[in-house]
Amino acid sequence: MKRRNHPLRLLNDQFLSGWSNLPVSYRGAAVAAIPAACLAITLWAWVWSRDMLGQVRRQIEATRDVISLTDKVLIELLSAETGVRGYGATRNKEYLAPYRHADASFDSILNQLETSYAFETVPQPEGVPLEGLEKLESLVNRSMGLLDNIVQMLERQPNLRLSEPQMVILLDEGRTTVDQARSLVDDVQKAEQGRLKQYTETRAKLLRLTSGVIGLTAGMSLMGSVAAVYLFRQLDRELRSRERMLQESKLLLQAIVGNVVDGVVTLDHRDEIEIFNAAAETLFGYRADEVEGKPLDVLLAPPANDVTGSENNALSMIQPGQPWQAVGQRQDGSRFPVEISLSEIQFEARRIAIVRDITQFLETEAKLKARADELNRLTQDLAETNEMLEDRNRELEQFAYVASHDLKAPLRAIANLSEWIEEDLSGQLPEENQQQLHLLRGRVHRMEALINGLLEYSRVGRMESPIERVSVPILLDEVIDSIDPPTKFKVIIDPHMPALITKRLPLRQVFANLIGNAVKHHDREDGQVRIGVTDLGDRYEFSVADDGPGIAPEYHRKIFMIFQTLHARDVKENTGVGLSIVKRIVETEGGTIRLDSQEGEGATFYFTWQK
Repeated sequence: MKRRNHPLRLLNDQFLSGWSNLPVSYRGAAVAAIPAACLAITLWAWVWSRDMLGQVRRQIEATRDVISLTDKVLIELLSAETGVRGYGATRNKEYLAPYRHADASFDSILNQLETSYAFETVPQPEGVPLEGLEKLESLVNRSMGLLDNIVQMLERQPNLRLSEPQMVILLDEGRTTVDQARSLVDDVQKAEQGRLKQYTETRAKLLRLTSGVIGLTAGMSLMGSVAAVYLFRQLDRELRSRERMLQESKLLLQAIVGNVVDGVVTLDHRDEIEIFNAAAETLFGYRADEVEGKPLDVLLAPPANDVTGSENNALSMIQPGQPWQAVGQRQDGSRFPVEISLSEIQFEARRIAIVRDITQFLETEAKLKARADELNRLTQDLAETNEMLEDRNRELEQFAYVASHDLKAPLRAIANLSEWIEEDLSGQLPEENQQQLHLLRGRVHRMEALINGLLEYSRVGRMESPIERVSVPILLDEVIDSIDPPTKFKVIIDPHMPALITKRLPLRQVFANLIGNAVKHHDREDGQVRIGVTDLGDRYEFSVADDGPGIAPEYHRKIFMIFQTLHARDVKENTGVGLSIVKRIVETEGGTIRLDSQEGEGATFYFTWQK
């Protein structure tokens, strides 16, 4: 069943087709105009909402001012009337202060009321005309006029009492006027309260409308931004495609130009030379017009076994796509080796032959062959030398074993003889002779240790040790158990010791020598040794640190030399071979070893070990 195209998909395809046909400058301007238009709409909405809200805010403030000022008018009237009554009762002019203040401030208050009314542009509620302000002003003037008359009468007649009929009439009329003003103020304030409520509702509507407009414009901006990004990606994709095509065309052109360094010969449908490029002219010494229309064989030396004189011999021997080596012949008769490649692509029964001078290639090939023969000979010599070295190593190992065995035998005999002599002459030998026999046996044991150390030193790097997975914490536990340090001596191991694939025996020898030396040469039985590790990427750096007497810097190199000791052997028995063996093992396994120590501050040996 054939699926019908959706109208939106068709519309989208039509839009993309029309969009792709537009010039790049137009599309770029459109992409830039979309976010600019969205920004302009958003700014317009913001300015419009700000102006409308500002107008409503001014109307609300004006309404509140009207309410406040009418209250102030009523308060001033009541204060003035009360002050005049107090003056009439006491004749104390201080009571006239509210009256005089009201008389001085009413003009200003009424002017402010007129100004506040001027801001009100929203139609007023029904039944409350603007004439209320004029009526209030008339009542204020009337009340103040009555008070003026009362004050003047009291000032002219100091003995006049407020209870006098004429005064009662004036005061009653003044009270009536104030009551009318109070009633009018109440009506005005009720109207203003209704107006204030209306303005407040208008402001709330504007706020909601503003939020909606801003949300709408934000949505339009988002959609516009998405559309701009989508169109920009379409434009960017097309530009990248064009750039890739241009790059591919450039690479193709570079490849063609690069091949022009070889001779290019085009053959027509008769297999005769049609095009002869400049590189071919340089290669063979012919001009193009001298070889055009001739067969390719004119460029080749005739075969030595060709007695038929047939033409076009070369083309019958060349396989398309496979380089063919022949001997080219220049116009002057000189010959040189060439390589010819015939294209498999045919157009209008024409073919292209690429001709390359391979003189330098053949010379290089001959040199490489000579070098290869020389390398084979050197490899054979090295193999024979390695075999000879292996024989010498076996002989040396056998010699070391025999020599150590033959040397140990008389040493053990000397030690036994000294013990027998001491036993036979027990109680007869002076103490000095007994000490000398002890020294003799000590020298014998030292000599035996030296022989063992020398034999072990000679075997470093020549003994095959299998590669296996080694857990360093377990290895260290075995080493410490074999050394058996004093009870009070502490050996602290870093809890992050790794497991690695390596030779177990050499690593065990290194740790055994370093930890054993730290225990043996410590000046206290409650000493401490710390064993740490640092990951250096392709290798680990282990450290063995003690808190012993330390080693002065001038002896740091000496201690790694064979048979070198820091103390006289009579003072502390030592062969001077242990650290030499450690250094040789570490360097044989591709690592390094160093010492960090000061006299009296302990010693720390660092050595690296490949992972």
